[in-house]
Amino acid sequence: MDFGRALSFPFDDEEWPVKVILGTLLSLVPFFAQGYQVRVARSVVRGEKRPLPSAERLGEVFIDGVVMAAAAFVYFLPLVLIGCVIALPAILTNDGLLAVCASCCVVLAALLYAIPALMLTYMGMIRYAETGNFSEYFRLGALIRDARQNASLLAVLVMYVFLFGLLAAVVTPFVAAFIVGVPLVNFYYHVATGHLIGQAGRMILVEF
Repeated sequence: MDFGRALSFPFDDEEWPVKVILGTLLSLVPFFAQGYQVRVARSVVRGEKRPLPSAERLGEVFIDGVVMAAAAFVYFLPLVLIGCVIALPAILTNDGLLAVCASCCVVLAALLYAIPALMLTYMGMIRYAETGNFSEYFRLGALIRDARQNASLLAVLVMYVFLFGLLAAVVTPFVAAFIVGVPLVNFYYHVATGHLIGQAGRMILVEF
C-alpha cells in the first residue's frame, strides 16, 4: 500500500477544490464522511482514475455512509456489551478499586477486540465496494475466511489507518481555530483512509 499516494490523490482531480469544499461541508452531516470513505474505496477497487465522487453521486455517498455506520455498529456492539458487563459490578458497588480494575479490563478487551473487528469491517467494506451488496458485510463466515487469508495485509491496513488517525489528531488543534478546519481534517481523513482500503482491496481481489 502506498501511504503517500493516499495523501496526495485528491489533488490529481482537476475539480478537487470544488469536491474538497463540498465534501468538507457535507462531513458536518451524519454519515457523509463514512460515505466518502466507502465511495473512494470502491473507486480505487474498480480502478477509476478520479476516486473523489462528483456532486451527482451525493445520494449514493449518503447511502454508503448509512450502510457503513450500520455495519460498524453491529460489529462493535459486542464490545459495548462486554464493557457494560465488566463495568456493572463497579457501578453497583461504587468501589473505587474495582472501578480502576474494571477500566483496565475494558481497555484490554477493547484492544483485543478492536483489531480483528476492524479487519472484518475493512474486509466487509472491500466486498461491499466490489459488489454493492449490503449483505456482504454480514457474510461472517466468508469474511472471517478472507480476513484470515489476508491477515498480514489487513493488519498493515489497520496500522496505516491508525497512523492517519494519529496524524489527524496532531493536526486538529492547529486548525481548530478556523471554522472549516476540523471538518476539513475529518473529510481528508476519511477519503485518505478510503484510498488505503481501496488499495488493499485491489491487492486482495487480484488474488481471488
